[in-house]
Amino acid sequence: APLYAVRPTATGDITLPEGGATNEAIAWSTGRNGAYMQTPVAYGEYLYSCRDNGVVKCYEATTGDLVYEQRLGSGRDGFTASPIAADGKLYFTSELGTTYVVAPGPEFEVLSTNELDDICMATPAASAGTLYFRTRSSVIAIAE
Repeated sequence: APLYAVRPTATGDITLPEGGATNEAIAWSTGRNGAYMQTPVAYGEYLYSCRDNGVVKCYEATTGDLVYEQRLGSGRDGFTASPIAADGKLYFTSELGTTYVVAPGPEFEVLSTNELDDICMATPAASAGTLYFRTRSSVIAIAE
């Protein structure tokens, strides 16, 4: 799937010219590097995307330059949920219920992994220091 970085001032028809990767409305784009179902998350100076096979890509948000590409899990875990950012961390949750906590920034670092012990396909939510996960059988709230 393509990935487009649309400028906040964009209005009207923002269609790229044939073969083009940028215009007045689109800061940058990639032809086939976007995620299949998941929505990327912008955090700080970077944009993070996770494909269904667990491959995380980090881009410079303003230029689209690829900073890193790393895999979470075995490649067979399945990632349907979109990543979220909260409290200085990125959260990527696999369909098997493993949440990978990743440090934001130009260096890939998994800070921890946490098991939900249930299938999780929904994007988590964060509010007031609490993370919420909807699994196949429960809604789980995690706070310090």
